[in-house]
Amino acid sequence: MKKILLMGLALFATLSLALAQDRTVSGKVTSADDGSAIPGVNIIVKGTTTGAVTDIDGNYKLSVPASGGTLIFSFIGLESQEVEIGSRSVIDVAMESDAEQLSEVVVTGFGEREKAEYTGSITQVGTEGIENRPVNTIDQVLQGSVPGLQLSASSGTPGAVQDIRIRGLSSLTASNSPLFVIDGVPVNSGTTERGSTGSFSALASLNPNDIESMSVLKDATATALYGARGANGVIIITTKKGKSGKATISFNAQYGTVDRATDAPNMLSAPQWDELYYEGLVNAGFAADIAEAQANFPNDWDGVTDTDWTQEVLNTEAVSQTYDLSINGGNERTNYYASLAYFQQDGVNIGSNFDRFSGKVNIGTYVNDKVYFSNSFNASRGVQNGQLEGSAYFGSPDAAYMFLRPTDRPRNADGSVNITDINGVIWNPLYFPDNDIREIVQFRILNNSQLKWELIENLDFVSTLGIDYLNTEEHTYNNRVYGGAAPPEFGSSYMYWSRTLNYVWKNQLNYKWEINSNNVLDISAVYEAQKNDYKTIATGGYGFAADGLYYPSSVGTPDFTSGFVNDWAINSITGLLTYSFANKLFVDASIRSEGNSRFAPEYRWGTFWAAGAAYILTEEAFLSGNNVLTFTKFRGSYGKTGNAGVALNSYQSFLSYSGQYNSLPAVSPGQVGNSELTWENNFQLSLGLDVGLWDRLDIGIEYYNRLSTDLLFNVPLSRTTGFANQTQNLGEMVNKGWEVVIKGDIVRAGDFVWNLGINFTTVDNEVTKLPRDGNNEEIGIETSTYKITEGQPAYIWYMPTWAGVDPANGDALWYTDDTESATTNDYNAAEDVFQPGARIATLFGGIDTRLEWRGFYLTANIYYQTGNYVWDTWGRYNQSDGQFTYNIANGYARQFDRWQQPGDNAANPRNVYGNPSNSNNNSSRRLYDGTFLRLRNVTLGYDFPTEWVNKAKLQSARLYIMGNNFATWKRDPLLEFDPEVGGNGALSLNPGVLKTFSVGLNLSF
Repeated sequence: MKKILLMGLALFATLSLALAQDRTVSGKVTSADDGSAIPGVNIIVKGTTTGAVTDIDGNYKLSVPASGGTLIFSFIGLESQEVEIGSRSVIDVAMESDAEQLSEVVVTGFGEREKAEYTGSITQVGTEGIENRPVNTIDQVLQGSVPGLQLSASSGTPGAVQDIRIRGLSSLTASNSPLFVIDGVPVNSGTTERGSTGSFSALASLNPNDIESMSVLKDATATALYGARGANGVIIITTKKGKSGKATISFNAQYGTVDRATDAPNMLSAPQWDELYYEGLVNAGFAADIAEAQANFPNDWDGVTDTDWTQEVLNTEAVSQTYDLSINGGNERTNYYASLAYFQQDGVNIGSNFDRFSGKVNIGTYVNDKVYFSNSFNASRGVQNGQLEGSAYFGSPDAAYMFLRPTDRPRNADGSVNITDINGVIWNPLYFPDNDIREIVQFRILNNSQLKWELIENLDFVSTLGIDYLNTEEHTYNNRVYGGAAPPEFGSSYMYWSRTLNYVWKNQLNYKWEINSNNVLDISAVYEAQKNDYKTIATGGYGFAADGLYYPSSVGTPDFTSGFVNDWAINSITGLLTYSFANKLFVDASIRSEGNSRFAPEYRWGTFWAAGAAYILTEEAFLSGNNVLTFTKFRGSYGKTGNAGVALNSYQSFLSYSGQYNSLPAVSPGQVGNSELTWENNFQLSLGLDVGLWDRLDIGIEYYNRLSTDLLFNVPLSRTTGFANQTQNLGEMVNKGWEVVIKGDIVRAGDFVWNLGINFTTVDNEVTKLPRDGNNEEIGIETSTYKITEGQPAYIWYMPTWAGVDPANGDALWYTDDTESATTNDYNAAEDVFQPGARIATLFGGIDTRLEWRGFYLTANIYYQTGNYVWDTWGRYNQSDGQFTYNIANGYARQFDRWQQPGDNAANPRNVYGNPSNSNNNSSRRLYDGTFLRLRNVTLGYDFPTEWVNKAKLQSARLYIMGNNFATWKRDPLLEFDPEVGGNGALSLNPGVLKTFSVGLNLSF
């Protein structure tokens, strides 16, 4: 009986416990910051697998034991909370930000690091500085935001390559471009075109709204990990990934107009041109007075036509638009991100435009507790309709206003394009957008697959395979009626195809050794292999028998075929070591052995290394509780990197088999090689100080000094060799300077916040050593405009100095030498001398500001530079004082300010038809101060309140208006073009930088 009673009591207890488990607890999870609901929070009963996830309104419900227990609330970026259940049935929780999780993390060469712990020099631009910017190549967002980085948009054609330099010039004749790495894959970043006279950047394939961050690595500690590829700096692009929680769908739309950022050159009007024409004839002695000149040399001006060709070639209906749809989400094991986007932008000139379709999928999942797999896939198709640019090509819109007369009619009375009555040496560019083809199609796939395996505790193995596939197709068609292929050619067509396959395989072992609570050692070993394979073929010819034929298969006379392949490969082994002591002292060291196929087998391996240290002073006990000096870090690094940026197979001597002799195939010397050609080396010192004050002001100061040795230098050879130059390892160059960043909150007053950031960089460049000939004479490079010589900046301007106009007779004057003590009107008697300023700016930087108030925000970014001079390449024709103004070119409007009678203090010499004085020859007259300041971006936006958004079943909503390159100030009022030019410092006949004005909408639901 007793046994039965005990069994009954046990059964009753078991049933009571089972019934008690049906108790339900519910509640809502909100943000402690603003009270908004937080979807996707994980809630679990401690010690069990029972759990739930909050819905879009932050609500949850789950069953708990009758005895209570503990609930654990967790979410990425928020502090986890443990809450006792007790007898409650409703438990609401407000979660706070996790300061440790949200501390700034930077993406480095081989992983992520806390910025406070990093010893190297790195600047990171986050999502807020990238999203919604109407740029056609992603690198444009870096201008003005990154100290040490100078970016110039040498062409405004949408999709064109940008010119980037990091901490000055690292090489004289080898590559100066940085390495781009996308999701761990070193990728192609230059131009992809072959036949066009413009450029099409490989980076035009990326959608800015897919980018999470961009990190610029500048010093040896950061870049030595990439060996030779990192000699000119590294730009790491990290794309967006999914986040745990309920799926979030985002839609972005933007539409705007496109215009020139600066006005085109101001050219002579028809009445001005007409007056100068007859005056020039008189001054040249062709007529005694204006009346005689008009009678004997009439021009064909009708007295009415006054064409401003700068406006005729302007695309007055140019627009920019983008539409983007993305989804992201996941749970604690799997996350995903996917997007589709369309971007279209017109150029400022007629006929030029760019559009891109792109799609992206990022996914990551834990296969099990030890293995994590992720894959990033991006595909895009971009189409650029470009133009002839960079020179006085006969159909270039930018050449039109330089070389066509204002007396010419652009259109006939019936509205058709005038192609029969045009003076000058170029054609009417209005005819070509509808009748010619100049198209480049770029298809690109980027894929990065990564497997991370925790072998044992603290030992990880990471294997990454990255592929960059780039396919480019070009078609150039010239119509059979008018232009370069007019009769007798009757049209021409050329097509180019190229394919680049680049893959990188990287295997990395990481071991973390926690020696004790104060001493931690991280050790990594990396093997990396990269292979780049390029193939191309082209064909074309001229002569079409009928209209409507556009492709080379229909030409009557094929006159061009080309096809070749090339490849290069890199192998490397890298060792990394990071040591930290008590979270205040950090040491980084790396060594890399790298082989590059660009050099001969016995010279292709190089060893690169770097070491850096950082010390956080404010971690010391005597500064704890300090409310003024909230953060102080000293850091420094030194290391060696390499540069292999020379043409493929430069070390080999070649024979050329492409020629003919006596109508038979012929063989001739093609290239003089250098079997001892090897790495160019860079030794870089970097010293920095980072300071935080009052928890609202951050200051960063850094000094850098980079010595480039064994320069890959194109040494001029005697013409008797049959070759112009040979690439050798000779010479040295130094770049040094300072980088300063100051940023902080100027005002924090309730709902109003104003923060401001200022950065600037100085660059002091000097060539310190050049090769010598047998007579110990310096072997440099000297042209009619610049010189490379010891003791001066690279490519310093070198030409006679302009001394103005002689008031007595209107003669052009030059100084005889660099003392500027005497003048001459004989150009040949004036010495070439060094001119002030170099090709690249010696001081540049940016200003960023943001104001916020009750959902409204205003942001602005300014870029500025000074210390450089810009060369007007085409001023020889447009500032010719009569030599070319009346037969093959128009003139700048300021040519009208010319000497006319004794005593005149005029800006320009006497106007003479055919001008024999050489006044327009190379001299400082055509050098201009390149100082400018540009309002790069200004945005006014409004984030709709949470309560409004929730009523609309949305997560967030934003409306904004934005101006890009909105205003530009130039110091030199005589500079006719946009002052933002390429690394060669010369003005080219390219479209100027684009100015856009846009309206945008962002929605998340």
